[in-house]
Amino acid sequence: MASLFKWLIGLTLALVLLLGAAVVILMTVVDPNDYKPQIVEAAQKQLGRELVIEQDIQLSVFPWLGLDIGGVRLGNAPGFEAEWFAEVERLGVKAKLLPLLSKQIEVDTLILRGLRLNLEKNAQGKTNWEDLAGAADAPATEQEAPAASDSAPALQVQGIQIEDARIVWDDRQAGQQYTLDGVRLVTGSLTPGAEVPIEAAVSFTSEQPAMRLDAKLDATLSSDPELKVFEVAGLVLQLDASGEGLPEGGAELRLETDLVADTAADTLVLKPLAVSGPALSASGQVAVKGLQTDPAATGELRIAETNLKTLAAMFASPIETTDPQALTRAGGELGFSFAKGALRIEPLELRLDDSTLKGHLHLLDSQGPVVRTTLTLDEIDLDRYLPPAAEQADAAPAGEGSSPSKPSTGAADPFAALRTLDLVGEFTINKLKVAKLRMNEVRSKLVARNGVLKVDPMKAGLYQGNLAGRLVLDTAGKRPKLALKESLTEIQIGPLLDDLTGQGRLTGRGEVHVDIRATGLSEPEVRRTLNGSSRFVFRDGAVKGVNIAQLIRDASSRLGLSNEQIEIGTPRQTDFSELGGSMTITNGVIRNDDLQAKSPLLRVSGKGQVDLPKDTIDYRVLTELVGSLQGQGAADSDGLAGVPIPIRVRGPLTDPSFRPDLEGAVKARAQAEIDKQKQKLQEKAQDAVKDKLDGALKGLFN
Repeated sequence: MASLFKWLIGLTLALVLLLGAAVVILMTVVDPNDYKPQIVEAAQKQLGRELVIEQDIQLSVFPWLGLDIGGVRLGNAPGFEAEWFAEVERLGVKAKLLPLLSKQIEVDTLILRGLRLNLEKNAQGKTNWEDLAGAADAPATEQEAPAASDSAPALQVQGIQIEDARIVWDDRQAGQQYTLDGVRLVTGSLTPGAEVPIEAAVSFTSEQPAMRLDAKLDATLSSDPELKVFEVAGLVLQLDASGEGLPEGGAELRLETDLVADTAADTLVLKPLAVSGPALSASGQVAVKGLQTDPAATGELRIAETNLKTLAAMFASPIETTDPQALTRAGGELGFSFAKGALRIEPLELRLDDSTLKGHLHLLDSQGPVVRTTLTLDEIDLDRYLPPAAEQADAAPAGEGSSPSKPSTGAADPFAALRTLDLVGEFTINKLKVAKLRMNEVRSKLVARNGVLKVDPMKAGLYQGNLAGRLVLDTAGKRPKLALKESLTEIQIGPLLDDLTGQGRLTGRGEVHVDIRATGLSEPEVRRTLNGSSRFVFRDGAVKGVNIAQLIRDASSRLGLSNEQIEIGTPRQTDFSELGGSMTITNGVIRNDDLQAKSPLLRVSGKGQVDLPKDTIDYRVLTELVGSLQGQGAADSDGLAGVPIPIRVRGPLTDPSFRPDLEGAVKARAQAEIDKQKQKLQEKAQDAVKDKLDGALKGLFN
């Protein structure tokens, strides 16, 4: 037994000595650089590219089977800009020899230094790696296919070290060039079950827009022994961006999370997830199923309150609003899910200043896009968010000296997105202020398909009354078409006009019905193409700014038609018990021929037109004083009672003039007197003829 043991030891020692001698002889006799020309020739034949190996090939055999090579260059495809497709300053890889005999792969640190990779696409859309991909994708013959193994070999890598790599993407077809520079990846030992520290960095630059992005990543990677579950703990990604559209000092963004990927379950979880940046902070979590097959994600996101004005100013896009406090408080929470190309945001709650928006938003197809949504806003004052009054005044008016009928050439189509939009949305606003108008319980349903947007129904409560109607915007043709049918009922028109225009010239409670159509985009175009009809009636109100009875009294006194004081009612307004009429609109010219107003002092009728393209009015009002309210005890006070008096309203809509036509009134009264005298003369002649006839008859029979 002892002799057998000695024999085994001797045999082992002999084998070791023999192996050592073989390695020494191999390293002494065989120089891999002697075969470099053959290696280069074979590679060039396989790849169809020029291959250059400038440095000597370093080969090690025991205890590490290793290869160290440098100065490797692979030529570019013909017709492309860069001289070389790829360059490598140094590539080193080593594996322990003896563990390979027991299907264990122990690799030393993989080293890749000074990689230069030039990826290009020419103007015809061809890339400079297509020929390489074709060679790599060539099907292997049955003899070349590796034999199947019952079990995969165990793998252990001491680390990966990629330093000073540079990748350039030059897309001549799109006119874009991007560069990844300073690419760095350093890891610890990649051993199953062990915690592996990872450091990575890269600088990204682009020409259009001109910007630079520096990224740095730190994390700790671990896995189970079967390499099925991977955990990335303490992942910190820092981004520092600078360039066009970014703050002068750059913008920093930081992402922190813990990540778990299960390849067997095909899932990925990021929890917790925190993102912070310039004046912005958000947190949440994300879970993904079917990661490698059909990804479906769910998650939550919480946006901390932020100042949007501060954020915009940092990006050189300052925002000024009428209310300095507007856009200073924004935040919210939402839940989301993504599956089969559909994104659903539900529940959704966003807060802006004093307003809160709740509901859901479903983007069922981003290519369409197909949108389904229901949103409720508690209250909002949109006027707060308009530019300050000084900025609005600086805007050039679309009036004289401009040619608004001709849309600017080359301008972007404002309705391009609407033509592809498939939208069904229901919206509610409890309190709304817009263009100084105040509304409550605003409810509408929007449907957009094939470039046609319909708002139907459109309901709201305003100024103690109600609004109901529908709106259709058709952008399918070359010029947009607008159709509006609307009814205002039980409206207090005075406060409405006062808020809308600052001049509540008309007061009273009543209703307005409008059915109009227009073509075009600008206000002047709409004015010129406006067509349709309208009708209105108001009760127990007044027309402010003019007292028709006062005008008649003053003018009649100057003409000597009456020396008595005719009762005029309230100064600088004409009261009425009822005011109504209808309008037809043809190419922006509004025509009214049936205005009727009833007043304790007057009876008023009117006809005329308003020319919206010219912004003028030419209207004739026919007034008639009510005789029962003439001055007390005045013999001549009825001089104008019952006589129709025309009043001409002419001039610009913003400041028309009111002039009574008393000359016409005098002529009318004179004609009335003549007619009255004629009647008296006729009556006297008839009486005289009758008297003579009676006398003759009496003489005849006597």
